[in-house]
Amino acid sequence: MMRCIFYLPYELEAHGRSARMLRPRKMIQAFKDIGYEVCVIAGFSTERRKLIKKVKQDIQAGIKYDFMYTESHTEPTLLTDPHHLPTHPFLDFDFFKFIANNGIKIGLFYCDIYWKFGTYGIELPMWKRMGALVSYRYDIREYKKYLTRLYVADLKVCDYLQEPKLTRIAQELPPGAEDIIVSTRKYSERDFAKDPLKIFYVGGIGKQYQIIELVKAVYKTPNCDLTVCCRESEWAQEKNNFKLYMCEKIHVIHKSSDELSENYNSADVCSLLFKQDRYREMAKPFKAYEYLANEIPMLSTKGTAIGDFIEKENIGWNIRFEADAIAETLEYIIEHPDELEMKRRYCMEAKKRNLWKRRALQVVNDLSQNVKYSN
Repeated sequence: MMRCIFYLPYELEAHGRSARMLRPRKMIQAFKDIGYEVCVIAGFSTERRKLIKKVKQDIQAGIKYDFMYTESHTEPTLLTDPHHLPTHPFLDFDFFKFIANNGIKIGLFYCDIYWKFGTYGIELPMWKRMGALVSYRYDIREYKKYLTRLYVADLKVCDYLQEPKLTRIAQELPPGAEDIIVSTRKYSERDFAKDPLKIFYVGGIGKQYQIIELVKAVYKTPNCDLTVCCRESEWAQEKNNFKLYMCEKIHVIHKSSDELSENYNSADVCSLLFKQDRYREMAKPFKAYEYLANEIPMLSTKGTAIGDFIEKENIGWNIRFEADAIAETLEYIIEHPDELEMKRRYCMEAKKRNLWKRRALQVVNDLSQNVKYSN
């Protein structure tokens, strides 16, 4: 029996739709799909303490685990309970120590680096901000002691951590794509004047998710339309910023991710166009791999990590975040439908290389002492 431990220092919601909830559930299933019995330790600190005690007893009784995979929270490990107080300051890393001392390798996916930016926590009282920063640094100190592998979405994260020991054990492990069946499409005879190019965006709007340049571009480009799927509350806050460009070509919907199959089936191109910033230099959005699972070419912003990925895989168009540049690209796609068809074929191949199963196999090959798999 192949066994692994899956450790989360927070509660895993059964139906949570954020990347922080979806990614662990996908990874747990991926480990199961390749033959592992997965022992999940998750929950608030009191629940984790009970589960930790049981696993320690099992290990001491002779049960073998190949490795432990864990993911960080967006908050420091000490502060992940609802009250955000460090009521169990030694619980998690004492367990890491126990696992390492029993010869079990540990790999951790590091989810968040916002705390390294000067703007982190500026809305918080100073004592809260300083307490959080100290707690983040405590996490890093403990990671250096016990990790075999530090997984990151992009290795640029290490430039911000500036921890040589962690840099040496760092490896990219971006999100995965679902292995779903997608029908092929033919574009060579598509008349976009009668059947406009359909662009789809799903995600946040406002703050770090500025999409106004995309909306401007669609507004002025013939033979295309845009569907934006966002939270109703965000649209209520941001809609005035879009009112100059709202027309029959711009559609706004509010659906959950499990209600989008019809939109994905009709979309020709999906958007990951945002204003470039330091965080996007290393971020590979979970949503990009949902687009990839549906084999839809993407529009991305130059200078971003996901843009570099899309350009490398030839699965979309990597352009400046400016309305004129976006409009020019949309016109090019409409004028060259064969290239759109080619990009979809490249999406099919890229998806095979980026499935959740491949992600899980990489972890197994990095950490398991007994079994090696072919990717």
